[in-house]
This record gives sequence, C-alpha cells and structure tokens, in this order.
Amino acid sequence: MFHTMHDDNDENGNHEKSTFTTTCVMNSSGDERCGGVFMGGAFILAGTAFLIEHLGYLPDGIASAWSLWPALLIWGGVVNFLLLGRGGHIGWGVGLLAAGALLGADKLGYVELQWGLLWPALIIAAGLAIVWGTFFSSKKHHKKDGQRIEAGRFETNIVMGGREDTVTSREFEGGAISCVMGSLELDLRDAEIRGEEAVLDVKVIMSGVQLLVPPHWEIVSRCSPVLGEIENKARKAAVPRQDGRPVKRLVIQGTIIMGGMEIRL
Repeated sequence: MFHTMHDDNDENGNHEKSTFTTTCVMNSSGDERCGGVFMGGAFILAGTAFLIEHLGYLPDGIASAWSLWPALLIWGGVVNFLLLGRGGHIGWGVGLLAAGALLGADKLGYVELQWGLLWPALIIAAGLAIVWGTFFSSKKHHKKDGQRIEAGRFETNIVMGGREDTVTSREFEGGAISCVMGSLELDLRDAEIRGEEAVLDVKVIMSGVQLLVPPHWEIVSRCSPVLGEIENKARKAAVPRQDGRPVKRLVIQGTIIMGGMEIRL
C-alpha cells in the first residue's frame, strides 16, 4: 500500500516549489493482504497462548505465554511463503522460520543456545535475506510499485515494501529516503541538479537501496554505516562530460544500519 502527495500551490493559488511524498507500507504490489494476514495470525497465536496458559496446559519448562513469542517469527516465515509473489519473500521466509525454530527449541529446552554466538549468526542471516530478496525475489515474483517524480524535492518512506521510482525533474534539489526492511531503486539519470549541489538524506535499516545517477554527477558520501555498506560504482563520474555540461554534486548523508546502498551509472 502506498500514498503519494504532490503539492505545488499555496492557499492563494500561487506556484511554489513542490515536494513529492511517497509512503509505502508493507507493500505487496497491489495485494495488501500481507500485513493483514500476519497481524491477524499474530493475534490468534497470542490469544491461543494466553488461553492455554489460563487453562494450565503450557508445556513443561514454559513459565508463561510470553515465552512463546518465537512462534510469531515462525508465523512471519509462513506468511512469506504463503504470499510468495504477492508480497512474500523467500529469503525472509527461510530466515524467520529458522530463527523462530531455533529460539523456540531453546525456550522448550531441546537445545541450549549461546547468545554470544547467536547474535552474529542472526546478523548474517539478516544480510543473506536482504541479498536474496534484492537480487532474486523482487523481479522474479512481482513488479514493484513505482512513480515518475517531476518535483524538485521528494520524500520516500518504505516499510517492508519495494519501489522503483524515476526522478525526471530538471531542477532537482534533493530529497529524503527512509527504507526499513525493504528495497528501493531510484533512477536519477533523467534528472538535473538545480545549481551545483543537491542533498539526499537517507535512513536505511535492513534494506537495499540502489541509485542510478547521470555520468556528470559527482557523488559525495557522508553516510555512517553500522554493519552496513555503501558502494559507489560511479566514482569516475567526477569529470565533465564531453558535451560540456558542468559537474554536479550529489551529497548523500545519513545512516545505513544492517543494509546496503549501491550507486552506479
């Protein structure tokens, strides 16, 4: 599900600089059932767990219904497989099922997990899920939502979704990207920066973001990766093109946590 807002007039009808805003929450490319299925099942599981506790049928070694929370991870994995191609992802399905099964076995006393070894494994699993979802599932199973952005500024917010947007503004000034457990491909090759510099603020958490830029743009990264990475494959773009157009500068600033950003021509 996504919402867009494009304002370019004030209350008196006068033209002003416009900002294009996009919000994509638990996107499933036209099928909005992913979030509803997960939340509905989560409430059913929680209610069943508390009912079992009230009736005194909790398994031995389980002190309360709260200890059964790994079942939510397992349910999240099942939902990803049930809605594969309609918002679900193989990578997240496998990762959530594996994490829920391991943590559930630990709670039931079948295995004894060492947290010093477990949390690095969870980080690795999250990274593998992101890589899998970015390179395999997104284009094979469904077409992502996307918009053609003509405004000078834009704001994109993604939560557990995927988008492919194209910016065509000839007076591009910058924008803001917030991507949590999702993916974004932003094509800036048909855009032109107003003045000499534009600033792009990013917040990427457990997500993959790909930027496509024109060859005469210089990329300046001021991001702070935390268990993440930003890869600039457009470094050689910092020279004027043969057609004489001046070099423009795109400054990328913000934070990347357990995710990645790729910049290329």
